[in-house]
Amino acid sequence: SGNIYRKIAVSFAALTLILIAVVLYFNFSSLTIIIIPSQEKISENLTVEVIKQSQGASLAPQQIFGVVKEVPVEQTQEFSASGKEILGAEVTGQVTIINNSLKNQPLVATTRLLTGGKLYRLKNTVIVPAGGSVSAEVYADEVKPEMAVGPSKFTIPGLWAGVQDEIYAQSDQAMKYSEKVKYTIKQSDIDNAVSQLKGNLLATAKDRVSQAYKDYAQAIFAVDNNSVVQEVGGKVGEEKEKFAVKMKVMVTAVAFNDNEIYELARTKLSDALADDQQIAEFNKQDIVYTLENFNLGQETAAVNINATAKTTLKDGAKIIKKNNLAGLNENQLKAYLNRLPEVAGYQIKFFPSFIRKAPSLADRIKIEIKK
Repeated sequence: SGNIYRKIAVSFAALTLILIAVVLYFNFSSLTIIIIPSQEKISENLTVEVIKQSQGASLAPQQIFGVVKEVPVEQTQEFSASGKEILGAEVTGQVTIINNSLKNQPLVATTRLLTGGKLYRLKNTVIVPAGGSVSAEVYADEVKPEMAVGPSKFTIPGLWAGVQDEIYAQSDQAMKYSEKVKYTIKQSDIDNAVSQLKGNLLATAKDRVSQAYKDYAQAIFAVDNNSVVQEVGGKVGEEKEKFAVKMKVMVTAVAFNDNEIYELARTKLSDALADDQQIAEFNKQDIVYTLENFNLGQETAAVNINATAKTTLKDGAKIIKKNNLAGLNENQLKAYLNRLPEVAGYQIKFFPSFIRKAPSLADRIKIEIKK
């Protein structure tokens, strides 16, 4: 009978411990999931009208004050022709011929001069005075780029071997390899020159407007192609190495401040968001301006605004239903969270930490969204 009572007591104690454990599990176990929300890019377009600020002028919706001006820009630039025909080449240079002997030494044109196995010749006849020197022009016997040697000492193999140490040549500068080239202007040269000069004119106009209207943060431009007047100092097929292009063009410049536009764009972006989203990042640099049309007489212009922002979930957004997580183990929780496109990352915290399973009661589960 003692053993029976002992078994009953032990069983009762075990059941009590199990009951306590169950009570503790349901009352104290918890799960916290920290969500790192993904960011999504959204874009919106709107059009604003830039008008001239005048005394008593007031702004209608989607209007801002600014400047609309036509700027004449003129520039002349020289360009290179790309049509190239090599007519010939030469290697030339200058040497000093030194005569340390006791008598004058005449050297006729084409006299050979030798250095490092490379042969050169005198261009003209010279007389080198005894105990003196004379400068002379030389050219390579064989025309190749490698014949353009640096400063060197030259022997004169045509002289008697006994005086070659006394009469020799010395160069202080490198020989020069040069090509005789005929350049001609191609149609692509003119097209590229006109295109490049037009771009330069636009940059010049931008600089001028930026300097003239320093109080405005933004300036956009449009080139009136019908106003382009150009003069090309050459024609297709003409033999020229360089040719000049002169161009004059009218550039329409629109200058304005972007603070009001930024607020208008931010409002439109916010209006396009779902209830559980908010703007995470939006800067003035994320706005692209395009000139749609303008009226120079009235000094007005329509500017298209394309604004791009990054969005994320608001704090407390209900992207996860806690009932769907109740009772799931760690692997099941990860599989569930990985399927959600709104979730870029997450952190799972169990309490107590040794219980790797979500509570069965949804109110013991907490969802936090990390900013």
